[in-house]
Amino acid sequence: MKIFAIAAVFLLVAGAAHAQSVSVRNLASPGAFEVVNVGGEVSLSSRVQVQGLYKGAWINMGGDVRLVRSCDIPQIPDCITLHRGEGLQPLPWTGYSCSSQCPIGCRANKIYPPGTFRFIVVSCSGDKSFAGPAFYMEKTRDPEWEL
Repeated sequence: MKIFAIAAVFLLVAGAAHAQSVSVRNLASPGAFEVVNVGGEVSLSSRVQVQGLYKGAWINMGGDVRLVRSCDIPQIPDCITLHRGEGLQPLPWTGYSCSSQCPIGCRANKIYPPGTFRFIVVSCSGDKSFAGPAFYMEKTRDPEWEL
């Protein structure tokens, strides 16, 4: 019986060591964030959900925030893999719906009003999501471009 108990504890500890756990943290400037893998290797969707707090409930705002460090990527992959302890600081969200991080032109680009927001990072399989803490964005970031 003791052998089975020891084996069960070992399996629980081994499983916990490989569990997927991601931390989404806000940085000093509103719209800036980082994603850190604090568990086993994880594959994440490169698309980040932006949610806004509206009448006490979180709603999806749309937008095109991605887990990218640069605007110079010719084709953004659908998923990225982070190893245990690995982190990523994507380009900050500008507060715009279309040119959310990079200066691109689109017909439906809009500026979101000041408010409380959060980022949601989703596993590539879609079965897990990791919510960041709320932050207040008083005004949109002043973009370095004109659309």
